[in-house]
Amino acid sequence: MELMDAMSLPANRHCPIARTLAVLGQKWNLLLLREAFLGRTRFEEFQRIGIPNATLGQRLSDLVCAGLLERVTYQEEGERSREEYVLTDAGRDVLPILAALSAWGDRHRPQETGQGVVCTADGERPVRLEFRGPDGEPVDQDAVTIIRGPAYHAALAAAGRSPDGDRRREPSQ
Repeated sequence: MELMDAMSLPANRHCPIARTLAVLGQKWNLLLLREAFLGRTRFEEFQRIGIPNATLGQRLSDLVCAGLLERVTYQEEGERSREEYVLTDAGRDVLPILAALSAWGDRHRPQETGQGVVCTADGERPVRLEFRGPDGEPVDQDAVTIIRGPAYHAALAAAGRSPDGDRRREPSQ
């Protein structure tokens, strides 16, 4: 029996959540990005999270290939040149994902000592994520649902499938 690549299914291939998980789905990737947001840029600084060196090198390389980090050469006086890893625009766009994970963890897996990570504006004022409509007005989370988008429906139509994923049957003649 041949195993199917789950990402080739329309439900996954045309889903931005699945495509995002293909890049961010590794716990180390998210923790490395957290460290980058905390100002860490150097290999030895990333080691502090307890990641094995071989895994660290591979994950940093993966994040560079995915366009979330960029390698930048630096050289301290009297030292050989080295590389550091800095967030790209795509990497900086991960901030709301990390903020959402942090908020969920604080709410559903709280620590007695308080928050481990706090999102702030200007390093001072705590901020939080929220949903807003096209008019800029806040939308209550309980009113928000996820629906399939046009890419999913177009892929189904092209494959001759109905919205529930079944093959359409040609009318019998």
